[in-house]
Parts: sequence; structure tokens; C-alpha cells
Amino acid sequence: MTTLTIRIDDKLKANASKQAEKLGVSLTLVVKNALKNFIESPKIIIGEATTVVIDRQIQSKMDKIGKLLI
Repeated sequence: MTTLTIRIDDKLKANASKQAEKLGVSLTLVVKNALKNFIESPKIIIGEATTVVIDRQIQSKMDKIGKLLI
């Protein structure tokens, strides 16, 4: 088992903690579940209607661009 440290806005954490508490679960469980879902279906949902899907081909191209920028 390992520990993951992330930096988020205080208000976001407080609101997420309240929602998790209403459901009777920990914020840790919420984050673990989100990571598991990401692994199973690699999608990033930004806002309410935008979904970004990064497949291996796109990731490869992004990696190449990243190396050029370094």
C-alpha cells in the first residue's frame, strides 16, 4: 500500500468531504474509486459535458510533443 498526496483547493476538499460523508463513505474511498474507474475506462470528464479520451496513439503523440518541449 502507498500514500498519494495531491494538492487541491480547500473549498473543493471540504465540499467533497461533505458529499462523501452524506453517502457514508470516506473521501479516500471516493478517490480510490475514481482512480479505479479511470483505469478501467481511461476518460477524463471536465465540467459537465466534455469528455476527453486519450488512447495509446494520442498518448504517444503527446509524449513526443512533451519531449520536444523539454
